[in-house]
Amino acid sequence: MTKGIFINEDDQDWGSSGMNNIVQPKEVLVHKHLIVRAEAVNPPMVEQHLKDWLFNFIETINMKVLMGPYVIYHDVPGNRGITGAAIIETSHIVMHVWDEPSPALMQFDVYSCGEFDPEVICKKIKKDFDIVKIEYKFLDRDIELRDISGGMSVEKNRLKDLIIKNNKDKEKKDKEKLLLKTRKEVDINKDGSGYTIKEGPNKGKVLAHIQTIHKNII
Repeated sequence: MTKGIFINEDDQDWGSSGMNNIVQPKEVLVHKHLIVRAEAVNPPMVEQHLKDWLFNFIETINMKVLMGPYVIYHDVPGNRGITGAAIIETSHIVMHVWDEPSPALMQFDVYSCGEFDPEVICKKIKKDFDIVKIEYKFLDRDIELRDISGGMSVEKNRLKDLIIKNNKDKEKKDKEKLLLKTRKEVDINKDGSGYTIKEGPNKGKVLAHIQTIHKNII
C-alpha cells in the first residue's frame, strides 16, 4: 500500500478562471508493521554494539531518530539477553535477543507510517548477525487486523436475517404459484392470513400458510 494524497478545500486556489491549482497536496499515512523472528549465531550482546547498530539501521531505511536508542542487557538465567528500542519519526523499532540458546533467538519489530522494504531489512539482519533461520510477517495495520468490537458480528447477524427473510418470501411466493395452478377453487387472502376455499363442502373455510423451520445457514 503506497501513500495516497487527498486535497483539502482550504488548500485550493480557484482563481478567476475557475481552474483550481493544488497548493500543498497532503499525504495519507500508511501503517506498516514488520515482525521478524530469527535465529542468530552472532547476536548482539554488548549494549553499545546494539545501540550503534540501531542508529545505523534507522539511517539505512531512511528513518529519523526522535528518542533513543535505549539499550539494556538483562543478565538473569533463563531470560538472559539484550533489548534495544528506538522511537523514530514515524513510530518505533524494537529488538529482543535471548542469547542462552544456540543459536540465539532474536525478535525484531519495525512499525512505521513511512514506506520500507521488509526484504531489505531481513537481508541486513542476516548479514550483520550471521542468521541461520529467519521468518517474518508484514502487516498493513489499516486493513489486516481483526475487528473484535462486535461490528462484524452485528453485520453478520443482519445479513443472516436478510437471507432468511428472502428465503421465506421466495418459498411463500413459490407455494402460492403452485397452489393457484393446481387448486383454482381457492382465493389468496389479501391480509396475508392464508387462503379461502371457494368451492365444495369446505367453501368459505380459511387455510393458513404452511410454516417451515429454516436452519441457520451462516
